Amino acid sequence: MITPGHIATSYLISKFPIRRKEKLRPSETLFIIFCGNSFDLDFFLPPLFGYPGGVHHYLPTHTPIFGVVLFSVLYLLFRKRFSTKTFILAGIAMASHLVLDDFNHLLGLLNLDSGITTTPQILWEYPFNFGRKKNLHDAIGFYKNNPITNLDVLSIYTKSKLFVIEIITVIVATLVFMKNRIVNARISKEEK
Repeated sequence: MITPGHIATSYLISKFPIRRKEKLRPSETLFIIFCGNSFDLDFFLPPLFGYPGGVHHYLPTHTPIFGVVLFSVLYLLFRKRFSTKTFILAGIAMASHLVLDDFNHLLGLLNLDSGITTTPQILWEYPFNFGRKKNLHDAIGFYKNNPITNLDVLSIYTKSKLFVIEIITVIVATLVFMKNRIVNARISKEEK
């Protein structure tokens, strides 16, 4: 999944009702969205070495263990600023990022999407499985032998079923956002 889908998913997660009538502050919603997109900060590392950003899924920074470390650091930095609910939703958003990044792999394994790789995008058991190094070398070798750009990767992605799921997610998130804006405007007007 690409950034708009991760933003939309994280926004929808921030709207999970844990308690009725309890609303998150805008800063808490933004924190959840940041957490849901934090894994993609490594997208900018491969181009530094002459590879498209698409290889970033094979980096150790795109693994659950990195997510636990990052989440722990964020918790230590912001534990006094954000509620427990916010951290629970932020953790769910981070986990959803990895699941959605590996969803094309699942669709390919189930033969639900042709042309999608059956190579895992996320190595869930890293560092306890050292296959990550082989996957990274294979990905780099592929890009060396088949030079493609980020635009080429995007072109392939837009033909997948996950792209359709992403579009639907963005539309739903947009509708939820607009509904919340209308409701908040109405409440604000009634309070005056």
